[in-house]
Amino acid sequence: MKTDIFEVCAGSVQDCINAELGGAGRVELNSALYLGGLTPSLAMLKLVKEKTSLKVICMNRPRAAGFYYDDVEIETMFMDAEILLENGADGIAFGFLNPDATINTTQTKKMVELIHRNHKEAVFHRAFDCVSDPYVAIQQLIDCGVDRILTSGLQPTALQGCELLNHLQFKFGEQVEILAGSGINVDNI
Repeated sequence: MKTDIFEVCAGSVQDCINAELGGAGRVELNSALYLGGLTPSLAMLKLVKEKTSLKVICMNRPRAAGFYYDDVEIETMFMDAEILLENGADGIAFGFLNPDATINTTQTKKMVELIHRNHKEAVFHRAFDCVSDPYVAIQQLIDCGVDRILTSGLQPTALQGCELLNHLQFKFGEQVEILAGSGINVDNI
């Protein structure tokens, strides 16, 4: 039987404590939420693991402004992922795109392999919402072994993207977990 898990996007240790008190079972831990979420510090991760029993998925994004990265940024992301996984992260949320808004399958496969080698969850974040063709992209992510895709259905909020979310869930939901995100709160669940 599949259990629903309530996940909260968190930007601080206190956000995580509050999320657990509110019934969340999992958080996506970020820094700089005002920039769309960046990689959290190691101290944040350690404190969240110490002060809560939440599953913690760590954002792995070295900067704002898109999801096409140069070689040094990619190297940074792989080092960050390794460090976060070694220190208690239950998974990594990441997203690699090419300049033409397609999935960078080479880097995605490598990141999934790193995460799965550590027996953790590989989550492709809302970079998915920037792709040119969501049906091609989701199949590529499935082929890369991604466990979960966080998406708002290529719209600013999940409510606005609910039609595409429904299509993706119906067509691909048995192959990959689709997590609706952005703009979801207690008033619109």
